[in-house]
This record gives sequence, C-alpha cells and structure tokens, in this order.
Amino acid sequence: MHPLFGRLTVGNKSGKFFSFAMPNQMRVLDFGDGSMPIQLDYPDSQIFSNCSSYGDRVPGIHWNEITVHHRGRLVYSPNPEQIILDALYQAIDGADFYPVFYQRGKSADTMLARSCKAAIDNLFKQGLSINLERGASIPISIQLGVAQYQRNQISPTFQIARVVTRLMKQLVQRDGVDGLLNLDNFGGHPEFENIVVSLGNPCILMNVCQVILNNDTERFRLNGFILSNNRIRDVRPLTLLANMDYALLDLRGNKIKSADRLCRALEQFRARELLLENNPILKISNFPASIRSLENNFKLVNGKPFNMLHKSVSPLDVEIDLEVDGARLDANNKWKLPEFENSQHWHAFMIPDPIEEFNQEVLFDFFFIRLDPTLSKFYPCYYKYINTEHVFLVRNCFDQIAHLVNNCNLEMTIPTGNRIFRYYLRMNVSTFKQHHVDPEECIQKAVSQCYVTQNRMLNLERFHAKECLKDVVVSLSSPKILTYILSVASRKFMTTCSEIRLCHNKIIVLDGAHVLGMMGGLRAVDLSHNWVQDLACINSLGNLPLKSLVLHGNKLCRNYRLPSEYVRAVKEVFPQLTTLDGVDLQTNPGQSVQKNFLCDTGAYELVGAFLKHYLREFENDELRHNLYKYYSEDSLFTLTCNYSVVQNHQTPKILQRISKYNKHARNLRNKDYSKASDGVFFGSTDIVEILLQLPRVTHDFHSLQTDVMHYDGKVAVIYVAGLLRDEPPSTRTGYGFRTDIGGVLLGFSRQFVVKFDEANLGLGKRARRLKIANERLHITNPSKALIRNAFSVNYPDPSERQVEEDSLDVKDHKLLLFQEVTGLISTWVTSIVEEADWDFERALKLFIQKNADCEIPDLAFA
Repeated sequence: MHPLFGRLTVGNKSGKFFSFAMPNQMRVLDFGDGSMPIQLDYPDSQIFSNCSSYGDRVPGIHWNEITVHHRGRLVYSPNPEQIILDALYQAIDGADFYPVFYQRGKSADTMLARSCKAAIDNLFKQGLSINLERGASIPISIQLGVAQYQRNQISPTFQIARVVTRLMKQLVQRDGVDGLLNLDNFGGHPEFENIVVSLGNPCILMNVCQVILNNDTERFRLNGFILSNNRIRDVRPLTLLANMDYALLDLRGNKIKSADRLCRALEQFRARELLLENNPILKISNFPASIRSLENNFKLVNGKPFNMLHKSVSPLDVEIDLEVDGARLDANNKWKLPEFENSQHWHAFMIPDPIEEFNQEVLFDFFFIRLDPTLSKFYPCYYKYINTEHVFLVRNCFDQIAHLVNNCNLEMTIPTGNRIFRYYLRMNVSTFKQHHVDPEECIQKAVSQCYVTQNRMLNLERFHAKECLKDVVVSLSSPKILTYILSVASRKFMTTCSEIRLCHNKIIVLDGAHVLGMMGGLRAVDLSHNWVQDLACINSLGNLPLKSLVLHGNKLCRNYRLPSEYVRAVKEVFPQLTTLDGVDLQTNPGQSVQKNFLCDTGAYELVGAFLKHYLREFENDELRHNLYKYYSEDSLFTLTCNYSVVQNHQTPKILQRISKYNKHARNLRNKDYSKASDGVFFGSTDIVEILLQLPRVTHDFHSLQTDVMHYDGKVAVIYVAGLLRDEPPSTRTGYGFRTDIGGVLLGFSRQFVVKFDEANLGLGKRARRLKIANERLHITNPSKALIRNAFSVNYPDPSERQVEEDSLDVKDHKLLLFQEVTGLISTWVTSIVEEADWDFERALKLFIQKNADCEIPDLAFA
C-alpha cells in the first residue's frame, strides 16, 4: 500500500483534517479550512528513486509526492522532522518549495508539493538523496502528478501572506522599542498546521519579505524586525527591505554560520542594533572581526558597540548615564519609594567609598547582613567601582529595597570600628532588555556546568566564582538563593547525582534541603569551610538518606572539645551516617571508637587517606617501592630502635630480627656525638633504599592511635603509634599473614611532617598532592596491653576476595554512567558494555577504539 494511502485517517493536531478512501484506490484530503479538498488518485504509477532524471515527464503545476526513506534512523533524534526539512532546504538551494500535508512514519516521511519544478530538478541532480548535517545520507523517492491541482485548494503562499499582513497590523514593543514586526518562530502559528512553514526555507523568507515590501499601507510604520528562532541560514531576502533606518534587527536563535554571506546580505541594511546571540557565527574564531564591515550599518551588536564586542559589557558602560538617568532616592525623599513598587526596570545602588576601602567581596559581605532573609531573592548585577562609588544594579526585589530604605534607613553598618556607610539609589535607570543578564538563567547554566559525570558529583564549591556568574553576585548566605540553587540541581540531576559539594560558600543556614528529596541517589554532602555555627542550622539535611557528610572548617566544629563528642552530636542529627569528615565511623564490626586526636577537623583526610595507604604499601613487599612518590629530594628520614631483648631460648633469633633495625638506627652508642649524622638519610632515592631493606611487617590497625599535632592546610605534623608484627621471610603469604608462625611483635611509632605542594587535582579538582618533608620511625617493646589484644580483629586478605557478578542495580548504574560519559543512545551503550563483560574501564577503551575506527555512526549519539 502507498505511504500516503490508507483506509481512513481522521484528524490532525486540531482535529480538523479528514482523509478518507474512495473507490478505485482514490483518497481525498479535506483540511477543514474551507479550501478545496485534494483528490489523490495516483494516475502515474512511476516512482522515481536513486536516479538523476525523470525522463519525458513534466512536473507541471499538479501535486507531487516526496517520500523520505529514513528507515527509523532518526527515531532517537529530538526533532526528526526538522532535521529532514533542513536537509531538503539545503538540497533545493533556494528554489520554490512549499510542502503540504507532512506525515511522519516509522520508516518513511511523506509530503506533497506543487509548482516546484526547480526544486525537483535540484533533488534529481543529487541522485534523489539528501545529506543530513552530521554527514549521513538518506534516500528519497518522488512520484509526479499524484493529484490534479484545482482552484481554491490549499495555498501556502496565500496563507503566509495572510498571516504576515495580520502581524503588520499588530506591531509590538520590545526593550523600549516600538513598531516591531514580530516573526519569532514564524512557522509555529496555528494557521500553518497543514503546511510546512519555516523561514529557514529561503523561498519562504523571500515570500515574507515580498509581502512586507508590497504592503505600502503598513510598511512605513515598521521600526524593526524580530526574526528570532526560525532556523534561518541565509538572510539575502532582507535586501528587499534595505535602505531604510530601523531600530532593531533580531536574528537570535537561528543557524547563521557564514560571516561573509551575512555581511553581503546586510550591506545596505541599517538599524541601530543587530542581535545575533545563539547563532553558530558567534563561535567562529575570528568573530567579531569577521563582521567588521557592518560597523557603519549597526551601532550595537548584541547590546555592545563594535569596539567592545570581545569584552563583557555592562549597561553601566554603554546604556546608563548615572548623572541623568533615573530618579534619585535617599534618606531625604524616601517617601517617594511607593512610586516604584510595580517597576520592572533596573535600579542602581550607589555606595560612596572615596578611598575604595572595601573590595567587592568584603563590601557584599557587609551589605548582605542588612538584607531580610524572609523577603525576595536579592541579586546585585553588573557591580562596578565608578569614580568614588560602588555601583550595582538590581530589579524585581521591591520588598528588599523597601526594607533597606524604611528599616535600615539606607545605612550599612561596618562591625569593625562600628562605622556607618550611607548610600542612595537611582530608581528606573534602565529598562530590562533581552541581552541583559538574567540571574536565575545564569544560575541554571552554572549548575549544569558544575556536574561531573564521571563521579556523579555536583561540585558547587565557590559557586559565586563561576565564570557564567561574572555579571551577577550570587550569595549562598541567603537561604532562599541557596534553596533555589538546590532545587535547580534537584530537577536537573534527579536520578544521577550521588554527591554535592557546597564548600567555601559562606553558607549560614541550610533550611531548604527538602528540595533535594527528588535526588533519589544522593548519599554525600560536603559543607566544609562555611559559616554554619550550629547543627540546628542544617537540621533539614537530617531527613535525607545521607551516608557521608563533611562539616570541618565550620564554626560549629569549635563547639566540641573532643572528636568523640563532635561525632556523637552529629550522629544524633544524622543517625544513618557512616562517614564524617572523611573518617569511616564503622570501619569494622566490634571496633572501638576511632582513636584520632586532631588539632583541626580538616586533618581527617590525612588519617583516613594518606596514613592508611602509606602503611598498607609499607606492608606489601611488592608495593613498598611505590613509597618513592611520597618523598622529594629535600626529604629527611631517621630511624631509632630501643627494643630490649629478654634472655631466653629465642634470644638469638630475635636479635637477628632486631639487627635489621639497629643497622640503620641513629642510636648514639657510647654517646659518640661525632656519628650523630650517620643515621640521617636525605632524598627520595636513599630513603626508599633504606625502607626496602627493612623487614616485612604487618600492622595491627586496630591498635593504632593517631595524633595530628599541627595542621594549617599547607603543613601537617602526624604521629601514629601502635603494634606491628615482624614477619619471617619464609612465612609470608601475600597481603595478609597468619599469627601463629613465629612473628615478632614490636611496638612502633612514626612521625611525619608533610607539605602540600599541589592542589585542585583529579576529576573533581579536589585532590591534593603531599610530600613527606621529615619522617622518624621508632621501634620499641610493645606494652602488655598491646600484646594481650594483638590482632584481635581480623582484616580480610584482599588477594582472596571473590569477584562477584554485578547485581542488576550495579549494571543499570554502569549503563547510565557510560551513557553520560559517551553520549551514546541506550542500544549502543548496552552493546559496548556487554561486549566488555561489564568491565567499565574496558568498555571505555572499547568505545574509544570503535570511535577512532569510525565504527560508531553519528546516529548512535543521542
């Protein structure tokens, strides 16, 4: 059966279209709009495909049917119809082409068109094939004269003219500019439901411009054109409307790529402002220099003068004159404030500071103290120090302005010295324009850019410093702003995010954590280095199923004298917590409370990460040489030993064991101070060489006590003491050891002085690299208590762990993560991960190889 042929089809989007079968394989299309129905009878059965000529047939003025055989290859594309139409418009190369009755199908799309001989000729020249933007080729077929044209049948040109004429009588105002013809998303008008209208089709744009040109009654009222969001590539038809002075030409959100073509088309077109945002032309390397020839045609481009296009320009630079624009409001005339209650315009805050005593950050720290957290969100925009005043713009926050005027009397108190700064406002200094900053749009963009797919982590650290927030001050000390940011994050990453980092954001209260309830996978939150003073300020987080929480660096940590007291208090609010400040709270069943004595809770990472890994690598003979990475050429290492041997039948064996420590020890025998430097080892090479000569050992991690005696973020002094077992070479079994094979129990202590030499490392930019500057290892006799409880907690041997097959949840997680990393559609994701036997690393390597070998088609990407 023919693609357009069927027993009965009823309804289109509005329910007005009817198609019904007739005898002798005939079908009638009645669009329900008063036009004459189209009678499809297919008198010529010839269907052309994969050829370059239609022979002796003539397309004429009758209806032709075009079929695009995509075979379902675009099923995962967001807008398959638009992709096909864009390819068709490129193929017909500007010829007249007005599609009617576009029908989507599983394997093919069909449409009708008439009076389009030049377009059909261009399609045949390309062998009846169209090329998509990504390079894929799709075949098409054409059947000529499928229905005879009759007067009063549907006419795309007539409908387009009717809509344009109506819009010319309904001119709009935008950004303070009157008389604008609004053709934004022109093809979306309801009158076009039965025809395909896109200004991305050059012939339709030309038709629209001709209608405007021919309407002498309304044309001279036009002050500009809004042509945004129309997929326009070529604006040559606008030459018909040139040689007049307009206020605005809005071409935002189109597909304009070629600067040369744009400059040629607008050579005679003049307007005060040209808008080009969200066009590919802005991404070319030589923009804006590539459109320099238009400098005399347009005063502004995207709200900026030509000589400032490469810079971030504030309205304070080019649009606002603070001497004359707006109305001054100060303590003497604050009774005028109600006049501006419903204003949507920008208002300027003017804070005198003749010697620029405060920088931007400090100024806003003091200013935000005066705001009322229960009122509207307050977003200062376009901050600038002008002459002797701090200036910034705000809008849509009248209740906060009223609070600052009536309750605070336009005064800002500086706690140091108890000084008062008085300021004033200029109200309604500018209307809000499309290219002006929208704070909440900027926040949404910034949140999206902060997500680290590989780690399923949303990194909002120092959120206010993100690049896309450079024109707006976003203070997370405001509970409402913080809640809004978290709600944006929750909606965007509902099922994918497992960790949120909110450190270094001056957060005081987090009372809106309930918005994170939509994040079903959220298990970790980092609130370190904020201004939280009490656990009650973050109570709302207690309703989330968090397993890990980081709070160090907050004032609340100073409320507790001992780490154990701090842990108990946090566990009362977060009973389900398993990790606090990087320390595992339930390392092994039956263990006692963590025995760490820290001068600063920021040092938890040293105990939980560095120390554990260092001692594990020291235990393993095959990994001990890896300790090289912890030392530098300036590192120092010393070893001392005062182990006293009890005389018994094992004395010779024990002395032999201890001799390996005494050999390199710095013990001053017979008080010979001339040899004091013999036991000091310098540099990573010498130190690791000594460490490799020491006996194999196993640490009793349950016995360890740690003490971080100094920590300032750059240098730390770490002390650890406990029990280890010296293992005979013949009895070592790998990573773990048995306790009944004659190992010698020794007491030990190690002191490390470490320095952090690099930061912001790793995928999440949170890792730091440390080096050991000075280390001392001491061997001594273990206490009776250590011997009595020696190795009472068994630690599993990692080499003996069984690798279990992933659960379904784990497999689903791997598929989801792999899709986020690669951008592939689900079928390809499953195929590659299964081929790699669910090994994620192998799957990534396989993807890279297949992509390099061009084995993955464009359609495989979402």
